[in-house]
Amino acid sequence: MKTKLCFIYLLIIMQSSWGQNCDFEIRNLSNQLKVSFEIVNEFAHENVPIEPYVEFSPLSELVLLKEYPEIFTRKDSCLIYKSDTKETSLCNKNVQSKEYFSYEVKGNYCGYALIKTTGYETWGFVSIDLKNGTSFYTLGKPLTLVGETSISYSNYYGEEEIALTDLKTKKQYVIGIEGWRTIQSKAYSNTYYLKLVSGFQEDCEKEMKYLKIALKDN
Repeated sequence: MKTKLCFIYLLIIMQSSWGQNCDFEIRNLSNQLKVSFEIVNEFAHENVPIEPYVEFSPLSELVLLKEYPEIFTRKDSCLIYKSDTKETSLCNKNVQSKEYFSYEVKGNYCGYALIKTTGYETWGFVSIDLKNGTSFYTLGKPLTLVGETSISYSNYYGEEEIALTDLKTKKQYVIGIEGWRTIQSKAYSNTYYLKLVSGFQEDCEKEMKYLKIALKDN
């Protein structure tokens, strides 16, 4: 009984400590790329010239099947796409359980088909190269200037996930930041500038952080 009470007391202390952790802590989720990454001040962020992101063009599943038959096929409730190395299926499962899954073709950008996926407590975007069927996944919608790299961000139950993707190699640099959310992004010369705000924890003071992220030159 004494051991059980000690365990409960320790658990309460751990939860309390976690709730009061207001630091800006970056967790590395994928490190496939050499990236220039730094925290900058508000002045540096606000004075970055703004270049518009590439607009997404409308694209339907019917068009994918008709114009890219070497990549896309459909069987029953599944959209199947294939590259030289593998075949992947996205299948609609309209069930009230953890097996629920749906997909929706959202558009076309820089030679990629963008498909949104939704599952049980999951969501994200699959970008599929319309030349060879290779693909990559991001939690948030990918944004790009000239089709060389893309940035994406989305919040998964309190942790902001930010991904920089090399659109040529499909390699990624992905980080997670607990307790923060991106409220603005802009880009200049293939470098991305993100503005994040804290505020998920009531005991923490509201703050702003500014990130500068770019792919390093080889």
